[in-house]
Amino acid sequence: MDRRRLALVVIGVVAVAVIGWWFLLRSAAPPSPDLASAVETASAAQTGSTAATSTTVTHPTTSSAYETTTTTQAPVATTAPTTTTAAAAASTVPATTTAVAAASTAGTWAVDTDIGSFSDFTSTWVGYRVQEVLGNGIGSATAVGRTPLVVGSVVLTDDAIEAVEVTADLRGLRSDKVYRDGKVRSALHTDDHPTATFALVGPVTLGDLDGDGMSVDAVVPGTITINGMTGPVDVTLAATLVGDVVTVVGSFPIVFADHGIEAPGASIVVSVEDHGIVEFQLFLTR
Repeated sequence: MDRRRLALVVIGVVAVAVIGWWFLLRSAAPPSPDLASAVETASAAQTGSTAATSTTVTHPTTSSAYETTTTTQAPVATTAPTTTTAAAAASTVPATTTAVAAASTAGTWAVDTDIGSFSDFTSTWVGYRVQEVLGNGIGSATAVGRTPLVVGSVVLTDDAIEAVEVTADLRGLRSDKVYRDGKVRSALHTDDHPTATFALVGPVTLGDLDGDGMSVDAVVPGTITINGMTGPVDVTLAATLVGDVVTVVGSFPIVFADHGIEAPGASIVVSVEDHGIVEFQLFLTR
């Protein structure tokens, strides 16, 4: 074989190795949930909503201006519509102020999946983070999968969590590797037990969440049901009120054997740890 052919063979082998690494082995695991990033999403969602509302409110004022212009020959009539519009605006301000002043976290909040986007994980989601050991001396990779199919409710007082029940549909789990997703769903037996549910055990005092910028950190005891098996967990979370949205991020450890789960494997994966981390990002609205 001449040097040219040998060079082409070497280049071909390297190209296949690079392509294989890129599509099969390269880890593109997203970072763990972060409260500051979640707050940005909640703020942006409400800023857009407020802007749309402001535009709508402007229209009646413009209409009043047109009416005033058509009655310029009658000074008294001209003043009257303007005064009426001002009075209506004045009556609106106290109502809005009262609503803000009366705002409180007390009440029932529902998981909101319309805030953010799952394509960049800025939305509500629940997922896992597990370490994999890859074959042929390649090293390790972090496996992360998430599902946006989340429902549930949280009952709050002004300074405590009274009740929580959040359910995630595990059939919606997606990672950066298609082959991994099928293995994970099989290991979790999603055909028989498609959902995982967290429930709070007893009330937990959080501290004051009223008002933007007030955040709390807490360890919350509860139970998690996965693969039809229920066990205790202590959830570490951070929460804050952003306008009309309660924003929560957190995680808790899980041992697979506690829920009858066998760590999934693949031809390129030598082993998977027997435990992992369940992570979540939740947006709650009334």
